[in-house]
Amino acid sequence: MNILIVDDDASFRELAEMALKRSGMRVQAAADAEQARVVIEHASTPFDVMLFDVDMPGSTGLELLRELREGGDQTPALFVSGMASPQDKIAGLRIGADDYLAKPVAFDELVARIEAVSRRSLHPRPASYGGVRLDAARRRAMIDDHEVELSPRESDLLWMLIRAEGQPVAREDLLREVMSLDFDPQTNVLDVHIGRLRKKLGPRGRSAIETVRGVGYRLVSVTRD
Repeated sequence: MNILIVDDDASFRELAEMALKRSGMRVQAAADAEQARVVIEHASTPFDVMLFDVDMPGSTGLELLRELREGGDQTPALFVSGMASPQDKIAGLRIGADDYLAKPVAFDELVARIEAVSRRSLHPRPASYGGVRLDAARRRAMIDDHEVELSPRESDLLWMLIRAEGQPVAREDLLREVMSLDFDPQTNVLDVHIGRLRKKLGPRGRSAIETVRGVGYRLVSVTRD
């Protein structure tokens, strides 16, 4: 895998780079968002996963990731930051991060989290249920003749709903498996992502993903008779 590390802490960059290279990963590093933009623009090979600190001089990691997501870059991204309150994690996840780790971090865990995020973004084969089809490797979904590109998190949400084959998927499971949260933040962070997914799937997507009150969500059949 090709990894980008963006962090103004030179010691962390060096240690993380050593740990990732020992695990067989290729690594490029940047000390701030400005350098990161240059590295991303001139990279000869697309990055598989990006790691961001939050508090950096100039643009913050949050601002950098928001800019990338708004520009259409859906590369899986992790925040690794000393700012790790529940509110910090929710803010990072809301703008499109795939995971959020608190510093100091064990580098074995960092490697495992990178591998997990990468696996989630590359499911092995297309899957479908009830008229909704997902090609998770390409992060594309189709309902009727309407095909859309998904973010890694939207693809993961739809994958779990399809895999359940019409059975409700608990909020707790979606938060843990897709949002990397082992607690319910008591906010609408999950609902926001579900709403975006419904909108991308088009008019019939809003009826395809059903809210099961007190439980979570399920995918219902939209196949025409």
